[in-house]
Amino acid sequence: MVGLILKYLLLLSTLLTSLTLVALPAGSRLYPLPDGALHVRLLQPDARRDQHVDTAIVLIAGPNQNFHADSAWFALLQPLLAQQYRTYAIDRQSSGFSSDTLRPSYRKFATDLAKVLPQLQAQKFLLVSFASSSITARLLVDDPAIATRLAGLVLIDPDVPTTAAQALYNGYPADWYRANLAVLLPELAKGAWNERTAQKLSTELTHLRQIVPAQLQPQTDWDYLQQVFVTRQRISRQQARAIEIAEYQADLALYNQSRWLHSRVPVSVVDGDFEAPLIAAATDDKALLQLWRQEGLDWGKSLADNSGGRYLALADTEHLLMFSAAPALAEFIGQLLATPAATKTAAR
Repeated sequence: MVGLILKYLLLLSTLLTSLTLVALPAGSRLYPLPDGALHVRLLQPDARRDQHVDTAIVLIAGPNQNFHADSAWFALLQPLLAQQYRTYAIDRQSSGFSSDTLRPSYRKFATDLAKVLPQLQAQKFLLVSFASSSITARLLVDDPAIATRLAGLVLIDPDVPTTAAQALYNGYPADWYRANLAVLLPELAKGAWNERTAQKLSTELTHLRQIVPAQLQPQTDWDYLQQVFVTRQRISRQQARAIEIAEYQADLALYNQSRWLHSRVPVSVVDGDFEAPLIAAATDDKALLQLWRQEGLDWGKSLADNSGGRYLALADTEHLLMFSAAPALAEFIGQLLATPAATKTAAR
């Protein structure tokens, strides 16, 4: 009983801190959940502010190589899309400006989004996911109550449920975090990784400034991006990042059970070539990485074809395509909204 009380007090303290002490950026709003709130950032043309919108765009983020994943990754793509469309960028709990939770995961994000999406102002949603947030996207499609509200999915460099991919995804660093989480969390609480986290954030910001084309630098919301970066530095978020990596295996296990090739909604896939530098630098794992890359390409094409979606291959070797290839992504998403595919009846 004492343990439960302490756990409740910790959760309450975390929620109060997240919900009352953080100043939200312009366009942001918190949507309540049973255990906290999700941060949703709305950007849209002024002309659409009071209009009925049939389909809005929802953006959800996955991780880069440092496992940072939040709405900062849409600091360019969302403003570009918002020139024409109603757009929502959403942070899962323990990410960005959302409240903290004790066990963050992509599974939980799907459950939370199922509660929040019906509250947003649109009849349907085109759900755009990056990297591992394809787990959340797929689980939402498997929810019959939400699937009817989805005009389609756009998966940008998604996780793929193939044999080679699982061998890589369940290896380092995910296996290391699972094995060491109990020891790591108290060390993080002492600030052991504060300097390391700050250095990674500085390196990431420098890299982003390098890969955003010069003509798009003014359209990138650098202020918003850096505001989100500040939240990553907090010790509670360093701990949440570690927990989420440890939870990744369970996320994947559920993800892999989904009948991907029988999607209820059209699934479009964008494949960059971020694997190329990894393969070039590899030694022992080169063959496995090459197989992962080819299986992923084949899977993405089959998924798009089978579900009535579309497939876009980009030669870009950056993983953060939302910055390096934002115009191409915006054009692709615009084409999907202009000529949507018909929703298919899934074979169950």
